[in-house]
Amino acid sequence: MCLDVPQFLLLCDMLVQRGYWHAYPSHQVGVHESVALTLMCLSHDERHRVLTERFQHSTETIDRHVRRVLRALVRLGRDLVRPTDFNGTHPRILNNASLMPWFQDCVGALDGTHVSAWCKAEIRERFRNRHGDLSQSVLAACDHDMRFVYVRVGWEGSAHDSRILQDILLDPDSGFPMPPQGKCYAVDAAYRNMPGFMAPFRGAQGTHHERAAKRLFNRRHASVRNIIERTFGVLKKRFPILKADEYFNEEAALGALADAQIAGEQWQPGQPIDMLQQGIDNWNEDRRAMAAHMYLNAHTRLHYESLDL
Repeated sequence: MCLDVPQFLLLCDMLVQRGYWHAYPSHQVGVHESVALTLMCLSHDERHRVLTERFQHSTETIDRHVRRVLRALVRLGRDLVRPTDFNGTHPRILNNASLMPWFQDCVGALDGTHVSAWCKAEIRERFRNRHGDLSQSVLAACDHDMRFVYVRVGWEGSAHDSRILQDILLDPDSGFPMPPQGKCYAVDAAYRNMPGFMAPFRGAQGTHHERAAKRLFNRRHASVRNIIERTFGVLKKRFPILKADEYFNEEAALGALADAQIAGEQWQPGQPIDMLQQGIDNWNEDRRAMAAHMYLNAHTRLHYESLDL
């Protein structure tokens, strides 16, 4: 179940104590068995028929309790999936000479991923991604400890990552945790470089030194941004059901989205994003200055190391 016994018991206690799982006298399945069969379904991608044989319950009972626990876990997520303190610099960057001080204000990373889905025929084409597969597009942000701080679900697989982010930023009720002014998330080249979101350079134009500075910046930026890719990888490896073809329930997705928004509303957001062209131009200039200083520092260090030899 991907949990040891103390963690499993703690999870069950949290669901009961916070009122997300209620015991019914007429039901013979308790919270421990209900959570156990749900975790078996999630962590091993077990079909209901296998769970029926394993737990000796009907497929209708299995399906009811899986849905019930999933709803409870989504509600519990609004208590757990939230940003940590944005102040200070994470040791992952603070103790890395190639990242400090240029990325000291990076609070995490943001990216999108695809989760396989099977949906109704009338909306199937909307969920067909560029590879021709049916999927949901999920946008998430995490901190440097590989903990999710925001998750947006329910978008069709054909939607572009930048389109989803734009919708989130323009929606006052999205609950997205914007970092304080001057801090940012690391994002890939699919997103626009703007205040709060640091993207790599697209292409390498300019003089020889400018191109070298941009390439160096992109390499180090990638080492910061890969934390979200690692987090997605761990999540999908731990829960293989995310790679399976599952039925897409739009109502369930909207419910999960509502709970994620409630979690965001409970978090005090940072400064609103500066979408004016002047603010974006200033952010681009700061990135160019950062790349130039990074290249100068690396070149100077190599020069002194060669003198020592």
